Amino acid sequence: MALHLAARLHAFVHGLFRSSDELETRELFDKVNALFRQNKLSNKEARLDLVYNIVSVVLVEFQIDPQHPQAKVIIELILDIFNYEGFFILPNIDWRERKSVSAYWELRDQINVQLNLIEDFYKTKTIITLAIIGFLEPIYSACPSLLSSVSSDTDITVSTDLVRNFGDIGEVTEAVLINAFDLALEDAGLFARLSTRLEQNLVIASGGNPADPRAHAKAFKTPTKSDIKDAKNLATTYLNGTPLLRLFLQKVDFSIPTESRFEHHHIIAGSGHGKTQTLQYLIAKDLKAVAKGQRSVIVLDSQGDLIRNISNMAEFAEGGPLHDKVIIIDPTDVEWPVSLNLFDVGIERLQNYAPLERERLTNSILELYDFVLGTLLSAEMTQKQNVIFRYVTRLMLHIPNATIHTLRELMEPNSQIKFAKDIAKLSGTAKRFFETEFASKEFEQTKKQVLRRLWGILENQTFERMFSHPKTKLDLFTAMNTGKVILINTAKDLLKEQGSQIFGRFFIAMISQAAQERAILPENKRMPTFVYIDEASDYFDRNIGIILSQARKYNVGMILAHQYLGQLDVKLQEAFAANTSIKFAGGVSARDARTLSQMLYCDPNLIESQPKGSFAAYIRGVTKSALPLSFPFGYLENQPSMTSEQRKALQKVMRRRHAVYYTELDIANGDIKSGEAEELDTTKKPDDVSTDAGSEW
Repeated sequence: MALHLAARLHAFVHGLFRSSDELETRELFDKVNALFRQNKLSNKEARLDLVYNIVSVVLVEFQIDPQHPQAKVIIELILDIFNYEGFFILPNIDWRERKSVSAYWELRDQINVQLNLIEDFYKTKTIITLAIIGFLEPIYSACPSLLSSVSSDTDITVSTDLVRNFGDIGEVTEAVLINAFDLALEDAGLFARLSTRLEQNLVIASGGNPADPRAHAKAFKTPTKSDIKDAKNLATTYLNGTPLLRLFLQKVDFSIPTESRFEHHHIIAGSGHGKTQTLQYLIAKDLKAVAKGQRSVIVLDSQGDLIRNISNMAEFAEGGPLHDKVIIIDPTDVEWPVSLNLFDVGIERLQNYAPLERERLTNSILELYDFVLGTLLSAEMTQKQNVIFRYVTRLMLHIPNATIHTLRELMEPNSQIKFAKDIAKLSGTAKRFFETEFASKEFEQTKKQVLRRLWGILENQTFERMFSHPKTKLDLFTAMNTGKVILINTAKDLLKEQGSQIFGRFFIAMISQAAQERAILPENKRMPTFVYIDEASDYFDRNIGIILSQARKYNVGMILAHQYLGQLDVKLQEAFAANTSIKFAGGVSARDARTLSQMLYCDPNLIESQPKGSFAAYIRGVTKSALPLSFPFGYLENQPSMTSEQRKALQKVMRRRHAVYYTELDIANGDIKSGEAEELDTTKKPDDVSTDAGSEW
């Protein structure tokens, strides 16, 4: 029936008779919208469900737990890609608004893109999913630690830039680009915006005009051929303006497992590369575990800077979480020499052990004396000449209150007469040796050589005072098992090279002995202990393998740091390589890099290319090959520090617990008579005065 004229006019005004472009556009829109509803994509929530569906497939592909940090990264990546490409979003059209022909064409183009996506929805979803897996696969292959299990709260974790952890950033970036330019994506009409932007970036990197990429006639400079040295800059150049860049710029938590740390850690880094800063970071992390009662920490430092930075932390001040846990051994506090004795090795405690344990520990102690006092013996001495040293040290264990002066006296002529009563306490071969061989001419030269070196060491008054005590005022066995922080300054500038070496070896031997004594404890009662030794080459000889293997058995891990391989002879290098599961290398010579690359299973260039604060890091059983690992500078220095008054108060506590005022020693040794001391007023202990050394803590 014909419409009334007024009705026809009303219909025309309100759009009943619309242009063919509008009608065509609306029909297309309604068709695609119906397909969206059919595939349950009618709203934002449904689109988000699709994203999570793809996420779940990707997580299964890479065996990632939904609670793993990478799950969030993948969710954000897929959301970014969906929004970047406009996947499954129909344009918001106000049909009441009249538009130009070109506007309708543009709208139909947008709707046709969505039609292409939704017509074969399953195929589209599959291609998108495979593409995302393709983008991620090169990254996870290059850095498997990204997918490792969430670390224990007792592990050391380092937050580092992911791009610094790729062995070859160019290869990883190029692999991602190749996947983005896959012909299957182009044929499916997918990822058009992404491929266009990546092509523009490639043109820019190759020196061309991004506004006209097709006009670029020269060969493209791909990431593997790029001259860009900085990993972050390279990734940004080729991936800028795309969701993929965010993948490369993420931070990654690299964890050093506690169990691996018990298998020891070797750090080799040239001067100024960041070795001390790295040690400080690791120590600071360990101190948090100490505060929770989860471990002990021991630090040996010959330069003093490391000890000073650590001991200055406010956590050690009165009221701090580590106040009652700290022990500071500082030879530079010369008026208060720490009370030490090479031969006070806890024999009384050993008497309470079963005969087998007692004999085993006694033999270990004798073995460790070879290590401690090995510097007194010439490298040219024969094994036969070394026999005297073994018997002498066994005798020392039977002499009450024996000190380093007792050892000196034993090396002097006719000492077998002076110590006849003590020799009588020995039995068997040891006793027979002193009765028949000790005074013979065959060993006379050996005794003279040891005596001469002893006099040389004892000439250092500070060293002599520290080792003149009949009793050691530090029980390392107890300290290590009760969660202490033990800071030992071996003070090379004060004790000089040989004195510092013996001082450091003494403590390493005490640590080793305390570790072996843990055999009497159940495994769950052996407090994890980590021993940091800076400039470790100063202290170790070929006994290092024995010391490290014994320590490992009893939850004691050592971190051994020094500057270059030449500080270790070939046999010692082999011992370090075989007995350390964690290896860091950076800032070394090309020659050292070649040698170390075999231990770290990497290319020498990876080691040589590490910037300051970064290392090629390898962990046996954790990484297939070395990967770059960066440590922040100034981490420890940025922690709250003690005030001057707090340092003085802590120094008083350390003096009272572990030292003796120097005049007491001089009186005991007969260097000062009691009356002279009173006259000089030197026996009054200035507890209220801090020495210069104390103020430097």
